[in-house]
Amino acid sequence: MKFIDNYVQKFVQEDYKNFESEIFRIDKLLKNKTCVGNNMLGWQDLNVNFKKIKNVAENINSNSDCILIIGIGGSYLGAKMAIDFLNPVNKNKIYFIGHNLDSEHLNNILNKIQDRKIHAIIISKSGNTIEIKATLDIIFNFIRKKNKQNLHKCFTVVTGKNGFLRNFAEINNWQILDIPDNIGGRFSVLTNVGLLPIAISGADIEKIISGAKEIKKNIENSSNSNYNYCYKYAIIRNALYKKKFMIELFSSFSSRMISFIEWLKQLFGESEGKDNKGLFPTSVFFSTDLHSLGQFIQEGSKILFETIFFVKNLKLDLKLSDKFENYDNYKSFNEINRKIFESVVLAHHDGKVPCNIMEIEEFSELELGRLIYFFEFSCALSALMLGVNPFNQPGVEVYKKIMLNK
Repeated sequence: MKFIDNYVQKFVQEDYKNFESEIFRIDKLLKNKTCVGNNMLGWQDLNVNFKKIKNVAENINSNSDCILIIGIGGSYLGAKMAIDFLNPVNKNKIYFIGHNLDSEHLNNILNKIQDRKIHAIIISKSGNTIEIKATLDIIFNFIRKKNKQNLHKCFTVVTGKNGFLRNFAEINNWQILDIPDNIGGRFSVLTNVGLLPIAISGADIEKIISGAKEIKKNIENSSNSNYNYCYKYAIIRNALYKKKFMIELFSSFSSRMISFIEWLKQLFGESEGKDNKGLFPTSVFFSTDLHSLGQFIQEGSKILFETIFFVKNLKLDLKLSDKFENYDNYKSFNEINRKIFESVVLAHHDGKVPCNIMEIEEFSELELGRLIYFFEFSCALSALMLGVNPFNQPGVEVYKKIMLNK
């Protein structure tokens, strides 16, 4: 991966130097684990029991042809992001549920899988979230009707050390994997939370962790922001925010990036959106949204900047014939897509829209691990620069209290 800031520098160069001393101060707090929220920095450790995760994944795969993953927020977004990014062999046997209460959505899935051998994985630190409890109620009874014997072999739980879900799993003799106490949901993809579903999908979780460790080592060895993309990205975000660019628009040219961006939206939105501060993270998919939101991006209110993702090396392409005119000598979909990407960057930059570029080498486990750790660390830096705790989410509880009349 490569972070390119050529098309944003003119917007931030006046303020960039002013932020450098601050980024080093915050970086030191993060590395020494003395920053606000320092009880939730376990995501930096990258300690993984590969043998256990792989054994559980292999057992689940060998005894089922359909896996239901019940989770919401960080309990499912990271795994879904990784599986969509990698497109592994078992992707189509995995269904993510519990992240909404749309009865039609769940009914359609249950009708599709009613004759299949099902294993359910419930992922939640406490299990007290109402979406999880309600979905588990439906799935527990659905599977129980199909498997009156050995019901306990149809369920696995990934949860914290205490709470409703662990108690329920222990009572029913379900398999349990732990969620570390010192890691929040949106930072949990490189733990049992994300790695178990990813391993089940057929992806290589050891390579993912290797990619993350590569970026971690780069950060630890860096002493100059010019050589550290994480520092640059965090500084640019805060410099643009200071100039009243209030929205970060994540843009992609590949459908395999859509879920990755959904993960980023939670990561940054939930980490920064506090104390009446923070950039609003949103997304577009090109070329689709060039024909719906492109006009606003180009000539609308100057309130947003882009972080654009483009994948260099794609294994699949569609070659064009010579039966139609106006191809301008383009030979394939990928060739046209790249030209659109290059044209969009130039057009939006000329339209006074700052454009970061994240160039991704390929859809691989190593590259995914690099990206995950890059954005987790950058997010922590950026939020701390804003003066907020990146690792809590007090506002999320407000609607829950209202709903339960508490």
